[in-house]
Amino acid sequence: MTECLIQKTKRKRVGGTGPRRNKLLTMCKLGDAPTRVVDELNYILDTHSGNDIGGDNYGISQNCNYEDVFNVQDKYRQILLQKKQESAEDDVNEYLYTKWDPSYSTRYTTPFLNTLFKNVYRFRMSEMKGDHELNWHIDADTSVICRAQICLSDSDSVLEFRDKQGTHKLVMQKGDVWFINTGWNHRVVNGDNIRRSAIFGFHYDDLKNSGVLDAI
Repeated sequence: MTECLIQKTKRKRVGGTGPRRNKLLTMCKLGDAPTRVVDELNYILDTHSGNDIGGDNYGISQNCNYEDVFNVQDKYRQILLQKKQESAEDDVNEYLYTKWDPSYSTRYTTPFLNTLFKNVYRFRMSEMKGDHELNWHIDADTSVICRAQICLSDSDSVLEFRDKQGTHKLVMQKGDVWFINTGWNHRVVNGDNIRRSAIFGFHYDDLKNSGVLDAI
């Protein structure tokens, strides 16, 4: 990626129309996914062994140093369930990733998401092998886009965040749905077990009860 593109991408990820990272909680549980949703998403990971990171259908992953962040090796992968609209030319705008891939069934997942959000963007599945970790990194500021995860496995992984109050740790339980403030520096450290999660973006205004994210 050229330096020009790097700077262009950074500018798009620091200022948007929602609340800045320091106005929102560092983490907040949003709900519990039904068992059938967790089973449906795990089935996709069970039956599809590929990795979309860096692939042609996943332009946004080509515009970041994903090896530096994910430390991919053969231990981390993502499957993209929401693709970019074909007519859209901007690869780094997450709000363009709205087209659900018909190759994957989201019969239960999509209706569940609609109970919490008006819209979600760039929905993808992640799988991390044991004894692996993602490096410290910052995603887009929450004013640009917020981030949530659905925990899909019983694992001993830890999400760590560094904000102005210090370092915080989060251990999710299978079926948990969490807002995670990835505008702060953060990483994932996995234990012995495989870690699976669904990751997606949303605008602050897309969360039907957005006020729960507000820092006191």
